[in-house]
Amino acid sequence: MPYDQAPETPVTPEQAVAAVQAFIDERAASRVLIAGAFTKLELVDGVLTATWSEAAIVEEKSNLLLGLNPFENLAVWLGTPLSFDNEEGRQIRQHVHAVSVIGPFGVGSMSVRDLYERATGLRYDQP
Repeated sequence: MPYDQAPETPVTPEQAVAAVQAFIDERAASRVLIAGAFTKLELVDGVLTATWSEAAIVEEKSNLLLGLNPFENLAVWLGTPLSFDNEEGRQIRQHVHAVSVIGPFGVGSMSVRDLYERATGLRYDQP
């Protein structure tokens, strides 16, 4: 892994995925409509992938949300909990090296490096 401070309390890969799922669930409970479309979440070989399901939110609503979506890449939204220089971000980044979203729009992906630098304004590879 490129430079990144080690977390004070390391977590398992399952706990890292659970932290991102908790982010999705919390946003869905807060009525962030886009969160309800993310269904399957899995971590394979350092890539955290979520599936956008039109069936989960009805196709018409899915089309509307995608049309109003402020993100050029939904991986930015999904990568929020691991983007910042805090303990949770460091814990998740132990196991996640890229974020990917699959849906009717195709695939949107972003590296942890890009997510981190975008969110913090800091270089990921330099202390």
